[in-house]
Amino acid sequence: MPDMTAQQRRLSRVVRTDLVDAAASIAGFKFARAEFGSAANISGIRSKNLTFSQRHDSRTLFATDTRYGHLRALGAWTGADRTPIAACRRVLRAAEIPLREIASLEILAEYGQVAERVSDEEFRLHDPLVIRKLARARRTVDGVVVWSSHATVGLTAKGDIGNVEVHWPELSVAVLKEAQVLGSLVRRGFEPPELPGARPEFAEAGVIHSPAIGLFMDVVAAVRVVYASEDPNLGRKATLYLDRHGEPVARPRDIEPAKPDTVDRPEPEATPAVRGA
Repeated sequence: MPDMTAQQRRLSRVVRTDLVDAAASIAGFKFARAEFGSAANISGIRSKNLTFSQRHDSRTLFATDTRYGHLRALGAWTGADRTPIAACRRVLRAAEIPLREIASLEILAEYGQVAERVSDEEFRLHDPLVIRKLARARRTVDGVVVWSSHATVGLTAKGDIGNVEVHWPELSVAVLKEAQVLGSLVRRGFEPPELPGARPEFAEAGVIHSPAIGLFMDVVAAVRVVYASEDPNLGRKATLYLDRHGEPVARPRDIEPAKPDTVDRPEPEATPAVRGA
């Protein structure tokens, strides 16, 4: 384990206990001895197999057991849907997510397929199998949908927590008020801009924010307009996020852009041309 700086040691003494307690109550992870680390806007603890971390600027947390997953030591849950749904409810309650903000809980099933080589020229595909089920929670606040917020919970084959991600940032009164204004505009006949080769399919007011992994936490109210293509052969639908004036909103940031390289580099030497005899 790498040596911590003096500042990291002081920080560990301040926040380590809170992280250990949160890991136990939210994910059921028990840390007897754990390595502490903190950088930018996130702090966490880890042992040989377990990791738990939280952002400082958002109600965002991550928990992972490296032994969890298809073909790994602890496997992944593929049984009844009610088990991961119940686990997701427990996680949200332990993370102090308001019950009234949980819009829905759903199951995401992942499938895998085995291919068997019968001969040098023949392969046999077996039927797809469920290799993992995840429970996912979606969010609304006072009737306003928050598209970017989510919670996902994955269980081991025995039903213990294998992976958790909760991204449920606090929303300001001003952002919620603007989202409600936008909702009123949509109900009164919001006119989205035209897109060549597409027509507006539906519009909805809500909130978007920066993703779980990133250095920023921007929260923006917007009208989301989904366009249907006039060409039936094009399946992908264009989506715009607009403000109250029908102008595109500034999308929430995630990772800070890299600074341009300002190092002076020598000019490459000219390579003599080689002519054939």
